[in-house]
Amino acid sequence: MSQVRNLQPQALSDDLKPSIRALNNPRAAELPWLNTSGLITIANVPLCAVTAWLLWRSLSWPLTGDAAIFHFMANQFLMGLVPYRDLADINMPLVYAIHAAVVAIGGMSDLALRTFDLLAAAGMSALIMLLVRPAGWAAALLALLAMLATHLLLGPYAAGQRDYLIAILALAVAWFSVAAGETSQRRGIYLMTAGATAMIAASLKPSALLLGLLPALTIGPPRIRDAAAMTAGALGAGFAVFGTLAALGGLGHSSPCCTRFCPAYASLDHPTFWQMLFACAGLAPLGGLAVASALAMVTANPARTRAMMGVAAFGVIHLLVQRKGFFYHVYPLGVGLACWGAVSLAALPRWRALACLALVVATVTWQAVEASRRIEPFPEVRAAGAMQAALESQLPRGARVQAIDSDRGGLLAMARAGMRQATRHMQSFSLILTDDAERTAFLAALAADPPAAILLTNDVWPQRPGFHVMEDWPEFRAFLTSHYEPRFTGHEDYIDWRLYLPRSSQAAG
Repeated sequence: MSQVRNLQPQALSDDLKPSIRALNNPRAAELPWLNTSGLITIANVPLCAVTAWLLWRSLSWPLTGDAAIFHFMANQFLMGLVPYRDLADINMPLVYAIHAAVVAIGGMSDLALRTFDLLAAAGMSALIMLLVRPAGWAAALLALLAMLATHLLLGPYAAGQRDYLIAILALAVAWFSVAAGETSQRRGIYLMTAGATAMIAASLKPSALLLGLLPALTIGPPRIRDAAAMTAGALGAGFAVFGTLAALGGLGHSSPCCTRFCPAYASLDHPTFWQMLFACAGLAPLGGLAVASALAMVTANPARTRAMMGVAAFGVIHLLVQRKGFFYHVYPLGVGLACWGAVSLAALPRWRALACLALVVATVTWQAVEASRRIEPFPEVRAAGAMQAALESQLPRGARVQAIDSDRGGLLAMARAGMRQATRHMQSFSLILTDDAERTAFLAALAADPPAAILLTNDVWPQRPGFHVMEDWPEFRAFLTSHYEPRFTGHEDYIDWRLYLPRSSQAAG
């Protein structure tokens, strides 16, 4: 027995650790719930209850925020418009494809987005279980519940976010990297799939190309055949995405669009270090797991844990390189911390593990209580309903309408009313952050083929809200006042909107 007591749990496989700890502590053997695994199981009970309540509460989330913008664009592409050529935007092409699939299958309903978001959450949960399972079912469930609760606490504006999807793909790359290190027979297949998945993630945001480095943490310096397999996977996925874009006629317009608008967009909103740090406040439910990661950092880490650490490191870089500090930019960091922290916590002595678990449960419960006290008014959803009713009362589906909006309901109203965007400019930033040639081309397009209506909201980011940008633009104001008159106006909380229709004399003519 003395020989067994001298064994160190860190030197053994994960499956043997609980047995050795039980032999080292006879009281823990008599009362299994006193060991770390038992404590995690106990903590999972309230976490499961709170997460289930958050999940049920999320079923009523509306289609809003960035998801509404991407749904509008997807709807326009399904009507025949071409990405980048017919709509000016700076996002990567796979974003449009994903939302086009959601719209094509489920339409513009709230239910379609909720279904997609929950399916994505199911995929994230499955990948977390795959990665963390060797540390024990209890630890894997802890990571799953903590990250799922974090996602649900971030609220409806996080639903379907690009960074959320990148986080899921980062987990997939990590798992393929681990599998490549553990299975020599199918190593090439796993590495090829890891390369393809990294490229798919980069088709959402370019920074995700860094995920291609994760296999180096599990297999060591890649051999030539390893690098070839990953490159083949990445090239295959890239060809599928950008080949489809080329077939649609948008590839040639993507580069000019991005080179024109991306530098101007990148120059906006440079937050301070503390503002960037504040973006991580959304990861508060994972605070206990982050502490566990720090406590276990000095120990030797197997390949699987190194892959999780790599995801967390990628999450930090992903947050910093975007230089915006938006709350949803922390998703990749969150999934890395959830997995790494759960594995680390499972190996901690029970009193340290208890403190970390208490922090996780307390934070999730406190934030859930705070969320239950908040009543989200969603004025943009109400404004969208009013604008949609105004459009449908005056125009048939498929009518050309020039909308200038961002996330105040105008684009959502356009999509749900079945309107077709008149020009490539749908948001004010593409007119504000450009040159006179682009603005002149915009006015020329309106004059050459006047739309059936013009819909404006007071969302003129990056400038202050109001209609001053259009009103202070003499050429646009002259065109608007000579051809159109405001027939419908509305106000919802901080949102104002105007629907301009052709003047009566022109309509009669």
